[in-house]
Amino acid sequence: MGRLAEKVVFLTGGGGVLGRASAGLFAREGARVAVVDTLKDKAEETAQGIIASGGDAIALCTDVTDEAAVRAAVEATVQHWGHLDTIFNNAGVMPHQDESVLTLDVELMARIYAINVTGTALCCKYAIPHIKRTGGGAIVNMSSFLAVVGCIKPQDAYGASKGAIVALTHSLAVQFGRDGIRVNALCPGPIETEHVRHFFADEAARKLRLDHIPLGRFGRPEDVAELALFLASDAAGWLTGQAIVLDGGVSCNYFSVL
Repeated sequence: MGRLAEKVVFLTGGGGVLGRASAGLFAREGARVAVVDTLKDKAEETAQGIIASGGDAIALCTDVTDEAAVRAAVEATVQHWGHLDTIFNNAGVMPHQDESVLTLDVELMARIYAINVTGTALCCKYAIPHIKRTGGGAIVNMSSFLAVVGCIKPQDAYGASKGAIVALTHSLAVQFGRDGIRVNALCPGPIETEHVRHFFADEAARKLRLDHIPLGRFGRPEDVAELALFLASDAAGWLTGQAIVLDGGVSCNYFSVL
């Protein structure tokens, strides 16, 4: 039996790199996965990949900032499988244009907050009542190590949104712990995806960042998926209200910029 055997998981951002890695791993561990994404074709690719490998999944094209759409997606998940155990609020954006507050684009910041924070809150709003009826379960919220450390290359709106997710995680953990619902935040450091590589202007910039990672490498999507799986599983049964930093040691490394 897998670590998520018979569990029903509502996973947002399931068409992206981290979401796809997590959805696939969850399914291999026995979960039934509702793959949620704003891009219909990407959600379907992830779901079809799971089904082709013998797993159970559905694709839901949903904008997490649209309250009616979120409610409908959650209801469709419950209608399809009969219950809901877990949410992985993985959907989020990290625009390259986001820099210092000194160059703040208010509309961009509003969009970041709408997707990263409001989207997470809306999924919780409509999923938690179903998880309570199941008798408890797990919520995993995608935050970032930028919620707990600053960066010399600022992403101020993004970092602030991820800090808000940690605060929301704490509040939900306290509110719903007696209902058997565990709520934790996952805070990755730099995960090597095409999107993140954009921040490395050249090989020297890449090396500078690698030099400050004690484990000597960037994260991989599989690293995120494995931690998300643990937080969603019964193995984390006495863990709630935590922001777990997954960054190869970056946040514990004191260094001077030369």
